[in-house]
Amino acid sequence: MNLQIKRLSLAFANAAIIAVAGCGGGGGESPSVAPLPAASTPPPASNTPAAPTTTDVSTTVIDGAVKNALVCMDKNSNGKCDADEPQGKTDVAGNVTIAVPNADVGKYPILALVGTDAVDADHGTVTVPYSMSAPAGKPSVVSPLTTMVQETIASSGVTIAEAEKTVQNATGITVSLFQDFTKVAAPTDGSPDAKTVARMVVVTTQEQNKNLTGAVGTKAIDDQVISQQDLNKAIQKKLLEILPKLIEALTNPAYLAASTPKAKEAAIVAAVSSSLLTTASVPTFVAINNQAATTAAANTITVAPIIANASLSGLSYSNSATWSIRTMVASAAQNTPAVGGLVRYVERRLRSNNGVTAAWGMGSEPSRNADLHWNGSAWTGCALNYENTSTLRDAAGNSSYEYCNKLETGKSSRASFDVTGKTMLSVYNQIVSSGYTNITIANAATVLGTTTFPAGSNLFYQTTTPLSEAISYYPGGGNVVKSYSAAVYGGGDARAPSTSVGCSSVEFQNAPALDTTTLEAMVSANPGTPCLFNTSTLTVGSVTYSSGDSPSEAWGNSSISIGTLGTVNQNGTANAFYTGNTLIRLAFKGTGTNPVTYYACKQRFGGSPRNCRVIGSGNYTITTYGDGRAMTLSNPPIEAAPLTYNRVFVERAGKIYFGYQSKLNVSNTARLNLVGINALMAKLGMPTVNPEAPLALTAASYQGTYDSTVPSLVGGSPQIITINGDGTVSCFDKTSNSGFVCSLNSTDPVTGAFTFTGTNSIVTTGITNFMTGVSSGSFSDPSTNPPTIRTVSSIRR
Repeated sequence: MNLQIKRLSLAFANAAIIAVAGCGGGGGESPSVAPLPAASTPPPASNTPAAPTTTDVSTTVIDGAVKNALVCMDKNSNGKCDADEPQGKTDVAGNVTIAVPNADVGKYPILALVGTDAVDADHGTVTVPYSMSAPAGKPSVVSPLTTMVQETIASSGVTIAEAEKTVQNATGITVSLFQDFTKVAAPTDGSPDAKTVARMVVVTTQEQNKNLTGAVGTKAIDDQVISQQDLNKAIQKKLLEILPKLIEALTNPAYLAASTPKAKEAAIVAAVSSSLLTTASVPTFVAINNQAATTAAANTITVAPIIANASLSGLSYSNSATWSIRTMVASAAQNTPAVGGLVRYVERRLRSNNGVTAAWGMGSEPSRNADLHWNGSAWTGCALNYENTSTLRDAAGNSSYEYCNKLETGKSSRASFDVTGKTMLSVYNQIVSSGYTNITIANAATVLGTTTFPAGSNLFYQTTTPLSEAISYYPGGGNVVKSYSAAVYGGGDARAPSTSVGCSSVEFQNAPALDTTTLEAMVSANPGTPCLFNTSTLTVGSVTYSSGDSPSEAWGNSSISIGTLGTVNQNGTANAFYTGNTLIRLAFKGTGTNPVTYYACKQRFGGSPRNCRVIGSGNYTITTYGDGRAMTLSNPPIEAAPLTYNRVFVERAGKIYFGYQSKLNVSNTARLNLVGINALMAKLGMPTVNPEAPLALTAASYQGTYDSTVPSLVGGSPQIITINGDGTVSCFDKTSNSGFVCSLNSTDPVTGAFTFTGTNSIVTTGITNFMTGVSSGSFSDPSTNPPTIRTVSSIRR
């Protein structure tokens, strides 16, 4: 409920003292005047002024300094400066002071309406109007960045500090978002410039305002007429979601090549145009905001019936044999509030590959269910059917959650729409046209037809705002950091072999193979000293490709990966020397304490990084967490913005692992409830969801690549066994460097029991631990007399 507090008007009156004189007559006699009693003599007037009833609140409005912006305290959060709200217009420096009733100070957001009568000191006359805001209690600066903070607060009910942290994490900005960035020098360490990011927010806001003016006066999906203020709020909600894409656009080649500010702005708009609001998406975004604005006050809990339920977090459907689905489910017991009012829910993932279905709990792949994270007191993971917790949603649709034992904590808000009787196709089209991408159905018109949703079907539009992300890593063997020997990581000019023995060695030609046991050793092994070669060539069939670089610099020997930008398969068939992907890497060099230099590198077909360029600098910090340590990095470069995580390195039990800390990116998803999910699943030929039955592992849940060893086996050697997603198995012998025929039968997927038939038709029986990826088994070795029982062990990469 919105409470509108009227501005107080106080009038002050001055009391006048009137002297009355008597008129004498008839001989000049004086009148007879009786003196006032002593007790009635008036006291002297007080010199103490009345206490002020208002407080002056000063604000500076900036993109550049904005003159003539209308600024007010938006007490009813309607996006307008109403006549009874304290307000004023900014001067040429963007400054204004408004008189705010004492009782209202710090209670309401500050709103700035920038119209076409406004002038921006850095960008000239404003041609397309827009609005900005700042949170209650933070009125000093109103900017595009404070607007994103306020939108985060409005969308999820988080605190100012939490909202600022979320926006900083999404943009990579390392300074305060409440400062006047027009008076601060741009960073020189490669991190995003607050002023540049702010300008890009304004440019994309104006672009949407310009293109969507036709939506004003039309109706939202809740049948409410859309106002300009509704449109402004919808635009800001969308901008908050796409902030990472906006930062990514700052690395777009068209932006970097642009020579004028206007050209750069046009390049930004072009780069993010596919992610902006459209005429088709505005009605949904406005209706979502309307529902949040008209529900009962936040923190008022409306207790729903305690029943089993679910929400569809993701769906990718190609056909009835090839699909993937992610749901959050809760049985009736899990939906019963426990001590503290918390309810529980379980994440489920299923993926079908040509009719073979894998089941697991969390992570993009079944193997990633094994990821470990630091929960504040221990390194832990979350097994199948782990119970996450959340608060009950209040009447405004807000809830707080804790996912996977503090892997992630945050808040979410949800708007709910009844889709009973609506065709599945119309609901799906609404989801897609509104820009939601978590549900995709190939050939939707054909597979959905005219089927309608049954009674009780609801569609949720949910905004999720993570507030904390734990340091995490995958403990598989393929995720261990390896290094070269000092001779190789020392680099050198291989064009003069006598001065670069390591660069010319066989060791350099292969992947690094030495275990890195401490973070300090990893630092030493990555000094950023490349190996230099003549222009390199790559021959595929009868075609030879040239790197075109002279010298050709190889950086894989002395730098370490942060991530890859691009989706070209580096192991695919080459049609050029470079893949076109960009490798983001670092070396431990530079100035100051614990320095780090960041690089963007070309990727040679085959995977190696070549001809890197410096893109930023920072430093590293090593912290002890229980029985391990972790290295975190400061000032990630703007080129790393497309990555959904920040790189971390984790040291445990004598190994270093590539770790990560997910970014605090706000996400918007469309979700169906349990009734809607099962109706859709039945239509698509997919298994329905039963929250009351625990999810069980399948044979395909164990897919992945395993390194196997057979100690003391006569004629045996290390082997690589790969369980493919479609249920097939392939085997490779490392000693002979060749594949061999093998088969694998999962006799009990729940326990991991299996039988494996390999070389010489020897059958091994054993158990695979789904969470750790460790297998152990035994077989009878026929090469001895009598046959000897041999042990086999393997570990998932």
